[in-house]
Amino acid sequence: MTLTRRDFIKANAAAAAATAAAVNLPLVPSMAQAATTDPATAGADIKWDKAACRFCGTGCSVLVGTKGGRVVATQGDPDAPVNRGLNCIKGYFLSKIMYGEDRLTKPLLRMKNGKFDKSGEFTPVTWKQAFDVMEEKFKTAMKAGGPEAVAMFGSGQWTIWEGYAAAKFMKAGLRSNNLDPNARHCMASAVVGFMRTFNMDEPMGCYD
Repeated sequence: MTLTRRDFIKANAAAAAATAAAVNLPLVPSMAQAATTDPATAGADIKWDKAACRFCGTGCSVLVGTKGGRVVATQGDPDAPVNRGLNCIKGYFLSKIMYGEDRLTKPLLRMKNGKFDKSGEFTPVTWKQAFDVMEEKFKTAMKAGGPEAVAMFGSGQWTIWEGYAAAKFMKAGLRSNNLDPNARHCMASAVVGFMRTFNMDEPMGCYD
């Protein structure tokens, strides 16, 4: 199926307007297939699997196409009751985000003259060096100010298991309640939209 950029923009604009107005739109092919590749015509060399989109808590389902161990395409799952084949702009570019040139693949540490320095430039380092510096700074801070002197700023894209491990590490291991996700920042603008549109501080949970 061929989908022009104009049709894609029109379909998503209609979906956004319908969501804001609480109107149930029929799922038309141009909206369902707003994707990088259509599984029906992609060829046998691409393997398709189902997954959950990780960008927010709405629970949209996506189809992920892999080839040679790499994600080559994604699209909304037409059979999913939550998004019914639709993707927002973030979900639409899932396959591109993984391999972006600006994606971090190594720890960055502020370095000057080969050593950690707060005024230094971000420099790629090994995981061992990054963890060694963190361990040293954590111990120094806790020795001076106790458990409340340290904190962890986590990710809104953590898995359940990663979040569980982080909570256990901070609360049971270091005995500190100072644990917060980046959602405190990145969702601040979304909260304004949720309150104005749905009168509640959370995603709508369903496009119906």
